[in-house]
Amino acid sequence: MKRIYHFFLVLLILCCTQILFAQNNVDMLFTSVSEGLAGHPSELVYLQTNKGIYETGEDLWFKAYGLDAQSFGLSDRSKTLYLQMMDAKDSVVWREKYPIENGIADGHVYMDEKLVEGNFSLEAYTRHSFFNDTTEMLVARNIKVVKNIAHDSGQAEKRKKRELRFDLFPEGGNLVAGLPSRLAFKATDGNGYPVDVEGTLYIDENPATTFKSSHDGMGLLSFTPSVGRNYRIELKDGKSYSLPEIYSQGMSFQLLKHNKEWMEFVISQTEGVPEQDVYLLGQMRGVVCCVAKGKLKNNLRIKIPAMEFPYQGIAEFTLFDGTMQPIAERLVYVHPEKRLNISIKLDKDNYVLREKATLKIKVTDDGGKPIQANLGISVFDKIYVNPADPANILTHCYLTSQIRGIIHNPAYYFNEENKDRMEAMDLLLLTQGWRRYVWRFGRSPYHGGIFLTDEISGTQTVKSKKKSKETQSTEQLIQVSGAEGKSAFVWADSTGCFKVGTNMMKEIRGGYVYLKPMLSKEFKPKLEIIDYFPLIDSIRKNKPFCYPIMDLSQAIKQQVLDMPVVSNDSTILLDEVVVTRKARKPFRDKFMGRLDSLAQANLGSAYVCGCGYLQNYKPGYDAHPYWKPCSISADKRSKPIEGEKYYIVKFKHLGGNAFSVEDEQLVTYHGETYSEEELLHMNNLYRTKGYYAAREFYQPDEIDMQLSTPDARNTLLWQPSIDTDEKGEATISFYCSDINTEFIGVVEGTDGAGLLGTGKCEFRVVRNITN
Repeated sequence: MKRIYHFFLVLLILCCTQILFAQNNVDMLFTSVSEGLAGHPSELVYLQTNKGIYETGEDLWFKAYGLDAQSFGLSDRSKTLYLQMMDAKDSVVWREKYPIENGIADGHVYMDEKLVEGNFSLEAYTRHSFFNDTTEMLVARNIKVVKNIAHDSGQAEKRKKRELRFDLFPEGGNLVAGLPSRLAFKATDGNGYPVDVEGTLYIDENPATTFKSSHDGMGLLSFTPSVGRNYRIELKDGKSYSLPEIYSQGMSFQLLKHNKEWMEFVISQTEGVPEQDVYLLGQMRGVVCCVAKGKLKNNLRIKIPAMEFPYQGIAEFTLFDGTMQPIAERLVYVHPEKRLNISIKLDKDNYVLREKATLKIKVTDDGGKPIQANLGISVFDKIYVNPADPANILTHCYLTSQIRGIIHNPAYYFNEENKDRMEAMDLLLLTQGWRRYVWRFGRSPYHGGIFLTDEISGTQTVKSKKKSKETQSTEQLIQVSGAEGKSAFVWADSTGCFKVGTNMMKEIRGGYVYLKPMLSKEFKPKLEIIDYFPLIDSIRKNKPFCYPIMDLSQAIKQQVLDMPVVSNDSTILLDEVVVTRKARKPFRDKFMGRLDSLAQANLGSAYVCGCGYLQNYKPGYDAHPYWKPCSISADKRSKPIEGEKYYIVKFKHLGGNAFSVEDEQLVTYHGETYSEEELLHMNNLYRTKGYYAAREFYQPDEIDMQLSTPDARNTLLWQPSIDTDEKGEATISFYCSDINTEFIGVVEGTDGAGLLGTGKCEFRVVRNITN
């Protein structure tokens, strides 16, 4: 009995040990993912703009979504948006800060008249979206700037011809001898644009199988590799490429089936290799969703329920062997149906000039349930669509921000009219790999640091030796003023550190913030204010940029068919014309913007005395202060007016109250002017970026529409914040302008909890509607 008891005790201990060992391995996976996640940004920023092409002198209107990096729900962590616009030479042409409320910010960017025509990029960051270890820079938006849309040729820039790039990607990571394998490939022209290819797989110089790309230069070929044989691929143009290394033993990892309910994988290993435990970890955007454990002999099938992944997007599956070494990886796109379905219906298909239009928006989830959502909408002239900017809220969040490299035409994968879009998506995931997470077992991961702040922060120093001990131990008052004159006060602590909070920044919002130490001059107070924009630039200049692209030559061909094109003499070119009367060309002009600036001041000591003479303007020409040649008090004085004429007088004092006039001149007053930097220095003022001034998008009413002034608005509606009701509905009205052409309406938004969506409508504005 003792031997039997001892046997069962040892067996129980062994079973418990195996269970604990397995649990420790699972815990290790969770810990590793959590540590890796801690070193990456926790917010993602998306920018929605009112159109894609702008004329100089216009305002660009935008809405920024600050989203949680894991759930894509609206994030309330950051309070300040840092926005920069860069030209094609990567020079900054605009940089401002804007307040964020509950994950949303909106504002405008002025397209200066002096801007050179070309392509520009918008970059947006928050405190929690930009870390100092960012591996790639994600451009939020690409825009085009022209002097006049009527003179824009719309021609694509000629690309330098580069050698074809042909890359091969074994599914799961490696080719293993004796195991069925799938080899994905991608062909580009070296500029990132896809190239369709055909080719043949040769084994020992014998043709084995032919293949060709199926979407954007990407495709698959299947075979079972062997050790000791010679493999190569020859494309139709005669160029030859070697296959990746073939391993004599190891594991392969393939996706067999994928539908709305399940993902089925098959794991295989070389014959003769001992049975071992394997772990399959599934995660989405750094959050572990499931872990499966199994015994692998030769083949093992694992089915993962899709319901384990709560959101739409890229799921990353990583295979680990019994020693917890990562062996293979496979990306799968799950739940493409989990999105906001946004429909837009106009009350008419065609409108006449200046007619009132009404559109109704309906938002539902994938089950048809009404959804309350926060949306942004823009209605604009279709000629201002930028074919070089294919991004929307779906492509930006679900693709561009998640995988490495440049993605060609990402909107293709979200257009339900493309029946092969999910097969194409799988090819994209097989060829471009994962973007963010690297396994770091056995060593501490590097955590990027948060260095942006929502507030304005700085330090006050005192240089005077007099009473220095007293000033160092007390709090010090600093005046904070806005460009429009609003003021407040903050305290610097005993170390001199101070902060201007976001609430105060909103109260004095107007562009720049001016700070003035309230200590007397004898202490020589000096402020040092941290400017984070140069710190951003110092990091971003050393990082590669990532943004989706389109083949502009194809896009322009499509535009010629779908929309009117403006020729060099501003006439509309149509495919077919039926003449009913003499037509007028549409009136297109620039909808001018305004650039806020600080007005310069005159700080000269000149004044006009009670006698009407100009004093302190020219040395020696003074009537006052200690005698009264005109019997009026010297204390009475007024400020001279720029450009006005005044007399200046040179008196000779004869003793007592006696005097004589030596010279009298009539002069035109011109006050002293100073640069902003000189004014700041003279007054011990310090300037830094605050929240840029808020403006409202001009929306004419019925009375405005009765005016005879030409209405050249090319953006008819920009409303960055629309909330649908409990029925998921919203109704918006706007007036058409004097431009008779085709318009497009674009709606984007979120339910705030992780569902994103976009919708579109089109209509025409004509001079009159004939039956």
